[in-house]
Amino acid sequence: MNKRIGRYDISDFLLIKETREFAYMGTGFNALNEDVGAQVEGKTYINNKNKSSTIKGYDTKFPYDLDLMYNDADDDEAADIEAVQELYFIGRDHKVGTDAEREYVRTELFLPAAPGSERYFEARKFKVAVEVTNSQGAGGETMTGAGNLNCVGDPVFGYFDIVDRKFTKGEYAETLGTLTITSAEGATSGTTKITIDPALASGHVYMYKTASTVTAPALNDDCSAYQPWNGSADITATAGNKICVVEVDASLEAKKAGIATVVAKS
Repeated sequence: MNKRIGRYDISDFLLIKETREFAYMGTGFNALNEDVGAQVEGKTYINNKNKSSTIKGYDTKFPYDLDLMYNDADDDEAADIEAVQELYFIGRDHKVGTDAEREYVRTELFLPAAPGSERYFEARKFKVAVEVTNSQGAGGETMTGAGNLNCVGDPVFGYFDIVDRKFTKGEYAETLGTLTITSAEGATSGTTKITIDPALASGHVYMYKTASTVTAPALNDDCSAYQPWNGSADITATAGNKICVVEVDASLEAKKAGIATVVAKS
């Protein structure tokens, strides 16, 4: 079925120089467009009446228009406008050269990097020179800002993780995720209390095995021979042995895993 693409189907992220983290460009932005800027070269050959044209390159830029906002608190509302503040201070401080360059990612939420993915989407990463053209406002009105993100060199094609806000070059390839396993003494003798980070994904369950030595499964390995675990009950295990906890899907295939040394109550 044909689907119209809305502006909300494209998400934009700017790398904040101080934190080296990508900030979402949403709140405060009235417009953030893509001017592809194809460069056309034409010639009329002696055997033709009409010109022959070819695309020789691109002069791409992303014009933006925003409402100026500021928040110096360390909270979610402040994080929402980090990109607005970053662009404002580049112009205010008259930054030049590499000091005015940033990394910018345009993510296409209508193109999952893997079938059915709600986390990884096709994306392009650009190096951009930030051109702040104005900061203005009439009496009693909100100050606004405008400018262009001018591309430096060629874009990098890959995919973007909208949860961890990380860009990866190339095609998406699923890998076994990592679980951080912590073992502490359980409530009764010969048991261990296991805690895990990150939290269990929806539709997944835990399986485990423990022995003097253990190895983690590969991605999508069948883990039906492991022991089921509800994620909270103490586990009977020998102190000093290893324990491997695996997060599996409904088919009991491995998606994430981690290994820890058992700490058990004596």
